[in-house]
Amino acid sequence: MTWPDLINSTCRENYTYFDSSDYLRNAYHVTAIFTVPLSILTFYIILKKTPSRMEPMKMPLLISHASSTNLDLMFTVYSAPYIFFPTASGTTLGVLGRLGVGVKWQAYWGQVSVLMLGVSFIMLYENRQSQISTVKFKIKRKETRILYYAANYLFSFTVMVSFYIHNSDQVELRKFAFKKIPCPTIEFFDSKTYVLLKSGEVIPLISTISGFVCIGVQTFFFLFHTIYHLTCVGSATVSESAKKLQRMFLKIVSVQISIPLIAIVLPVLYSMYADNTSYYNQAANNNAMIVMANHGLLSTCCTLLIYKPYRDFIMSKFIF
Repeated sequence: MTWPDLINSTCRENYTYFDSSDYLRNAYHVTAIFTVPLSILTFYIILKKTPSRMEPMKMPLLISHASSTNLDLMFTVYSAPYIFFPTASGTTLGVLGRLGVGVKWQAYWGQVSVLMLGVSFIMLYENRQSQISTVKFKIKRKETRILYYAANYLFSFTVMVSFYIHNSDQVELRKFAFKKIPCPTIEFFDSKTYVLLKSGEVIPLISTISGFVCIGVQTFFFLFHTIYHLTCVGSATVSESAKKLQRMFLKIVSVQISIPLIAIVLPVLYSMYADNTSYYNQAANNNAMIVMANHGLLSTCCTLLIYKPYRDFIMSKFIF
């Protein structure tokens, strides 16, 4: 597809290197140089250095790290999105684009990846809840747990698919995008640039809200149910030291989730602000995406540093 609406305009002379795709691509690559080796190291440490007392957490930690790594690679290697906020449009600078994968389906996998990361949050909190003896309402059988998470992953893959299988009129959507950003950077006229939607469409809005509400409700149920049993439910068979240990693990899991989540939430809030005010600043867009791309680095560092066995292993390598 080629676009005939490229307008030679002096307004683009005001753009700097920080507005360009070169800046964003280089930032993604630099991020990947650090995150990819660190992610591989983290997989090794979880597999080989998890102590017996943390054995129930081993699989949830591996799945959580795998989900985080997948989303991290989507930003830094696979897709490397270049987004034109306040419109829902963009192009990609990564490997998948070079292989001919459409921007639409890369966006779909990006949203699925976010929901899969949310499922891993459910898994971490459900794991904590299942280890408390006073909890009666919990998943006890391995088969039930497999079916439960299989249903969550199936939901993650299907909740948005109805929107993506619909072929949109890119010419009309592009005209709408021009109303919000009449002078975009030159990358907007790339043949791969794709406009997902206008604004306020019902189906994608309902699908997105349904996805995040479903994940959020489950996450908070396991979190608050665990907190309730650790703080309000007494038992003669559970010692205070055991509860203290459980509370410590719950705090660690919460920190592990919360810190990298900030790197995702802040750019999302910026995109909402840009959409509501029709504010277009491509340099700010690029920096927002860089912040989001660094969630993987934050997640990996949290995993390695907040769990004492992993932290001790790392520190032992720096002591000669």
